[in-house]
Amino acid sequence: MKNLTILILFFLGLFLKTYSQTKTHQLWENTEIGSVIVYYSLEEALKNPEKVRGLQIRDKGLEKIPNDISKLINLEYLRLHHNKFEKIPDFIFKMNKIKVLEIGGNKLKIIPKEIGEMTQLKHLGLKANNLTTLPESIGNLTKLESLDLDFNPLKTLPKSITKLKNLKTLYFSHNDLSNDDKEKIKKLLRQNRGY
Repeated sequence: MKNLTILILFFLGLFLKTYSQTKTHQLWENTEIGSVIVYYSLEEALKNPEKVRGLQIRDKGLEKIPNDISKLINLEYLRLHHNKFEKIPDFIFKMNKIKVLEIGGNKLKIIPKEIGEMTQLKHLGLKANNLTTLPESIGNLTKLESLDLDFNPLKTLPKSITKLKNLKTLYFSHNDLSNDDKEKIKKLLRQNRGY
């Protein structure tokens, strides 16, 4: 009986793995911006680029962000985590409808000042990169509600972080921030939450 159970679990796992790899898109209901159909394949998304609102390219081992993403002119939800990106290309900053940008688990050392052009952002995920600071232009993201900086060797934060008046959640564990910076963040979050 034990061998039969193990065999069933093995085939169930194999089926689920195969199924998940062939799925090209799915409705995600409780995202930071509500319900979004998220595509897992850029090739599939490019078949109807103007209809795509969500894209996830995860665990692909990519070293560069594909330029074809720029063809998704109505993209609001972009998750590019767990690849090998060292740089965010300029075209990403011009995609002014993006509200969620998740680019954690890569090899980013610098976030360019152009991030400040993405004024529609509500969530910015930069977790588990190699960031030591953020550009002053981060303060332009006044609609930002959530910022994930966990697991970065952050040494300092720009003064402009205090301009993020809608910021409700900031993840900043496992870093090298000074106690002064940590207190500044806590004060900002208390003010934004109304206590």
